[in-house]
Amino acid sequence: MIRALLQTAFAGTSAVGLTGVFSVVVSAHSLRGAPASADAALHTWGKAVLASAGVRHEAHGLEHIPREGNVIFVCNHQSHYDAPLNFAYIQKHTRYVAKEELFRIPVFGPALRIAGNIPVRRTGGEEDRARLAEAVTAVRERVSVLFFAEGTRSPDGELKPFKKGAATLAIQAGVPVVPLAVSGTRLILPKGSRAVRWGQRVALVVGEPIPTQGLTMEGRDALTRRLEGAVAQLYAEARERSGDIP
Repeated sequence: MIRALLQTAFAGTSAVGLTGVFSVVVSAHSLRGAPASADAALHTWGKAVLASAGVRHEAHGLEHIPREGNVIFVCNHQSHYDAPLNFAYIQKHTRYVAKEELFRIPVFGPALRIAGNIPVRRTGGEEDRARLAEAVTAVRERVSVLFFAEGTRSPDGELKPFKKGAATLAIQAGVPVVPLAVSGTRLILPKGSRAVRWGQRVALVVGEPIPTQGLTMEGRDALTRRLEGAVAQLYAEARERSGDIP
């Protein structure tokens, strides 16, 4: 019991401290126009946060990520540890579409904005549409974007219906969509638990890109359903690899 409490305290303190330090580092690199250096810092941050909770992690299918050009990544969402897992392995200049509340957190929030992440209110209102319209230009010219397409974390590990934002942006920007699935991250700190499950296995599985060339907005719903199916298939593999089998 004492060991579990000490491990939890270490993981929590480390995650907060690492995030604070790397927020400053990423902001500094972003402000001086050095995205590659900011990406390297995010990669180190992801690995360090996972290590601080004793997480055993692996990734498969990374060869499916195109080396050239920008893409939209679409992933399921289970835990605050999803982002560190993604940044630990995705070797591509990538930023997130994230809920606006995160941008209000001291130090971390401004760093999110400076680094080029996109805040949304998830209401589907005019402000969200305007921000996604700006993201179209960003994806075409300088950065890949990752969506947690369910819109919020799944507390029970079951996939929730996908929002249409990822398909909308991909079609408007004319870039492929790369489906991803993560598993095991929700078990690091299970809902209702106060203790980190030290040594938890987690897995990231990457699928083949789905092209959007020639698609119009009329095909947005069909693309969203296709993405749901692709992520569901990858998620089944990720669950086996992480040991989170229902």
